[in-house]
Amino acid sequence: MNVDINTEKITLRGERIKLRAFRKTDLDDFYNYAKTPGLGEAAGWFHHKSKEESEKILDIFIKDKNILAIEKDGRVIGSIGIHKYDEEFFEDLSNKKAAELGFVLSNDFHKQGIMTEALELLISYLFDQCGLDVLVGGFYRGNFISKKIHEKLNYKYYSSHLTKTNMGTMEVTHEYILSKENFEKYLSSKAKEESGKITIEDGKAIEKYDKQIIYHKDLKSGEEIIIKPSYSNILVFVRIGLIEYKSKIYPGGDLVRIEIGDDIKLKGLRDSEIIVVESDLR
Repeated sequence: MNVDINTEKITLRGERIKLRAFRKTDLDDFYNYAKTPGLGEAAGWFHHKSKEESEKILDIFIKDKNILAIEKDGRVIGSIGIHKYDEEFFEDLSNKKAAELGFVLSNDFHKQGIMTEALELLISYLFDQCGLDVLVGGFYRGNFISKKIHEKLNYKYYSSHLTKTNMGTMEVTHEYILSKENFEKYLSSKAKEESGKITIEDGKAIEKYDKQIIYHKDLKSGEEIIIKPSYSNILVFVRIGLIEYKSKIYPGGDLVRIEIGDDIKLKGLRDSEIIVVESDLR
């Protein structure tokens, strides 16, 4: 069920940014990013053609009290909206306290981790201080930036459907759900990464323990990879797909016992994913 969140008195501070309610004096900053062609269109609204248009929408933000400004160095560079989700479409959430988040960030600040920082602040607040159980998020087909952020924060795919945008067009929307439990798993994984127990290589997590390393690798169909083990014992689990090792074929679900000694050569006979465990445990 939907829970109303009043943003008027919310102020959250991170290392680089602050989240707060919009003010009339934010007009110039708001228009500066909202006028960027393509920025609004990715979220389903036309980029602003004039400062007067931005002023009308800013007045709605202030009146409705459901949008937070993202402020950096005294300048507003984006926003996060806390909206009502579609209770009919997400009927599974009828016994959960929930809301939907939407967000936009000036192109000048992309690829700096700023939206991730802002969402971490707000999501933690909504789960811990407001008692929400679930958050809904969605993005239009082709919005890969939004997709990456949702999946990074551990949102899980729910479904896709056609929706009408604020531009009057019909677009495919991919809907995701974030539970409090899955967000806590994300924070735990991030903490391990920051402590040095997890590193990221080629977009895959590598967990490092005393005398043990665990990591994932993808193999495209026809691709060959060579693993140079760090430890003497190694196991390869074929999570999905089909791989070849020393002329033997291993389908998804199989465990490959690797011969100790040389570098390990694996070939993907289909698009595959493997989990590798290296250890010096006895």
